[in-house]
Amino acid sequence: IIEIGVKKNMNDIVIYYSRTGKTKLVAKTIAKEIAADTQEIKDLTNRSGLRGFVKGVIDIKFNANTEISPERVDLKDYDTIYIGSPVWGARIAPAIMQLVNNCDFEGKNVITFVTMSGSGSDNALSELNNQIKTKKGNITNSFAIITKNTDIPKLTKKALKDLEN
Repeated sequence: IIEIGVKKNMNDIVIYYSRTGKTKLVAKTIAKEIAADTQEIKDLTNRSGLRGFVKGVIDIKFNANTEISPERVDLKDYDTIYIGSPVWGARIAPAIMQLVNNCDFEGKNVITFVTMSGSGSDNALSELNNQIKTKKGNITNSFAIITKNTDIPKLTKKALKDLEN
């Protein structure tokens, strides 16, 4: 059970990549609601503009590695890890897949989330969850936020509340 807005005994972290700022808004809202640390993952490949978007689509299609900063996150001090990514073509952004490949999730509870303007969340979450499981993480829950023309913080708070049930 997640107690919204109450500091928990365990240590939580919200890790995310955001190209447009929408996933960042969801991540920051989660962190504020559950009093968690945050870690933004930066993709060192330029993903801005049309050229960056096209490069992202190509990288997803060919499962290309990407350089990220930080290269890994030390998860030893955290009990629950939230990991968020935008959905690109029904797939997870390369920066988050790279991070998952670089980190040790053994014995960690993981809640995954994705943001998108349309569809593709089921495939993207399945891809992310399966990769975390190969790194020995325990997926405890997942959710998706549709960010197109909506109140993103309100939807995020509702998704957290739904996790309680």
